[in-house]
Amino acid sequence: MKKNLFVICLVFLSLLAPLTAVDREALSPGLYAVMETAKGEMVFELDYAHTPLTVTSFVGLAENTIDRPVRENTNFYDGLTFYRDIENYALFSGDPLNNGEGDPGYTLPREQDFVLSAAEPGTLVMTGLATESNGAGFFITKGEGDSFLDRIYTPFGRIVEGEKVLNKLTAGDKLTSLTILRRGAEAESFKTDNESFIMRYTAGREKELVNLETEEADVAAVVRSLEGYSKTMSGIYYYTIYEGFGDTPQMGDTVSVHYTGALPNGTVFDSSVERGQPYSITIGTDSVIPGWLEAILAMKTGEVRTIVIPPELAYGERGAGEIIPPNSWLIFQIQLLAIE
Repeated sequence: MKKNLFVICLVFLSLLAPLTAVDREALSPGLYAVMETAKGEMVFELDYAHTPLTVTSFVGLAENTIDRPVRENTNFYDGLTFYRDIENYALFSGDPLNNGEGDPGYTLPREQDFVLSAAEPGTLVMTGLATESNGAGFFITKGEGDSFLDRIYTPFGRIVEGEKVLNKLTAGDKLTSLTILRRGAEAESFKTDNESFIMRYTAGREKELVNLETEEADVAAVVRSLEGYSKTMSGIYYYTIYEGFGDTPQMGDTVSVHYTGALPNGTVFDSSVERGQPYSITIGTDSVIPGWLEAILAMKTGEVRTIVIPPELAYGERGAGEIIPPNSWLIFQIQLLAIE
């Protein structure tokens, strides 16, 4: 009787305890991310061979080896929340804002030479948009996965241990810690320090421009002229000529700006500067193209910025009369004069 009671107690305790930790020493050669949660551990093998920039950002944030303005001096992922769970589809984390809008203070050119696929459950995928990756935010596919996601996101890892843990996790659970493991000489030699990140980031941007040159040579030339440019998640290239000194406008504010708009070939189609009259709009009320509005909402009073807007955030397939042809990129220089 006592023996049976002892066995029953062992079974009961095993049900209460989290799933057994992964035998880390038994992992085959490779680069791994171990996600620890209150419900157990998950281990992902990272594909640094085909998505080196994405993996460098992910590992560099986890180990605090790259510079970033968000969650400084800490392992970026430790303590973050799985903020969204789409049942039998995907589990989201890696966002300090817990709403899908946060990032580490930078974005990445999207890598498209990956070999993994979001069609497989347990795939680790960097969030973002069609041409830009978040840099930190990720989701893990569940259920049957979805190959469509490969068109807009970057798969960069796959689960090798902890599928049962993944299926137990839901929105509100914590990512207690994220630890990086290196097994074998090749994984050990893959550097994820700040110098390596900058090198791969620069190479990624160059590859992006080379690809752009094949389709939009004039646009690529304009972007190349903006030394030290940045890019928004939506795909707008921009360069800050003068830093702003005041507030940033909000929806509903009326702002006064000076601007000059041109096509990539240099043809100016509109300019408040040439008219000598600042242009005023009420944000959210007056109709302007999405890319122009996005730029204004990110600027401070006094700031002067050059922006390069893709067609989908400008006039798209319809164009604008005889002035702006269909599918045109637009170049603007904007100065935010005042928030009225």
